[in-house]
Amino acid sequence: MALGILSTIDTILTVMEDHKEITQQLEGICLQVIGLVLQKPIIGMAEFYEEILSLAFGLTCQTVSPQMWQLLGVLYEVFQQDCFDYFTDMMPLLHNYVTVDTDMLLSNPKHLEAIYSMCKKVLTIDAGEDAECHAAKLLEVIILQCRGRGIDQCIPLFVEAVLERLMRGVKSSELRTMCLQVAIAALYYNPALLIHTLDNMHFQHNPQPITAHFINQWMNDTEFFLGLHDRKMCIIGLSVLMELPIRPAVLDGVSAQIVPSILLLFLALKHLNASRLVNKPDLLAHDGAQDLDQNEEIPSDEDEVTENRNAMQQQSSMPTRQSDEDEDEDEYWDDDCFEGTPLEEYSTPLDYDNGEDEYQFFTSALLPDMDQ
Repeated sequence: MALGILSTIDTILTVMEDHKEITQQLEGICLQVIGLVLQKPIIGMAEFYEEILSLAFGLTCQTVSPQMWQLLGVLYEVFQQDCFDYFTDMMPLLHNYVTVDTDMLLSNPKHLEAIYSMCKKVLTIDAGEDAECHAAKLLEVIILQCRGRGIDQCIPLFVEAVLERLMRGVKSSELRTMCLQVAIAALYYNPALLIHTLDNMHFQHNPQPITAHFINQWMNDTEFFLGLHDRKMCIIGLSVLMELPIRPAVLDGVSAQIVPSILLLFLALKHLNASRLVNKPDLLAHDGAQDLDQNEEIPSDEDEVTENRNAMQQQSSMPTRQSDEDEDEDEYWDDDCFEGTPLEEYSTPLDYDNGEDEYQFFTSALLPDMDQ
């Protein structure tokens, strides 16, 4: 019965999400329920964590009230006790705290400290790679969201947390690239600060300089950056490496790999976008209808997408036998072309329509004189 009531309240919040005045009135009622579950030491209350975290998420999608900021402190205390296993359920709410009201996040150091401490604990204790991926992703979101907002003091802490986890050995490529991505985001945030941080970072039982380990691991794993955001982040990071005024010695050994790696990432992005149009023809039809209504000529890029779409549809209808290698390649593209990676739902400023253009960013790094 209790679960049913919580589900009903959550549904009402979802339906009313575009009506701020109603949501504000419901907030007080929801906070009473959330506080009851989180603060009362009653046996069985932990069974409701997922539901009340969903409620809190719904209350923070548009704005974050002072009362909801107070809830962050309560969540932090509960997390230290018995909410550790629910970090992935907390992630959407924590993402809202970072992205919906960044000004308030940065106005009180305790807010950012609480979120970092939770991520650090997940990465330090054996919480499972899924939770660790989410913790690393949240650190990346903070860096990208707060770029230019003066969180320089946080960069060494964030980078150390993920690289320490990386140095302990990672089984899945998803967690490995996610840890690397936090450091890449820090490189994009402030290249000099990251290089200085790496040069002064030391881990026990690892004689190799951390800077060399990070860059070598990154270059070895560029093919494992999947989806739109991760590939875009990798391209931007590699472009920053090309522009470093003072290049770490390790770059001399891998510099020849940088441009080919970027070109392969661009090829993957092009294939990904074309494949999404093939599998979502309504998007292409919608764009085409707009162009026809406005009596505009279809740009050459759209011609290319349309030709690719027709060719791929014709190829799919032909009963030809593919080689094992071709089947493996198709399977690779199919796996990640249409939905991206699961963590891409946690957007960053790079993912907005007015975000960084990776093509222009790379061109600027490759041909810096063009900007002058």
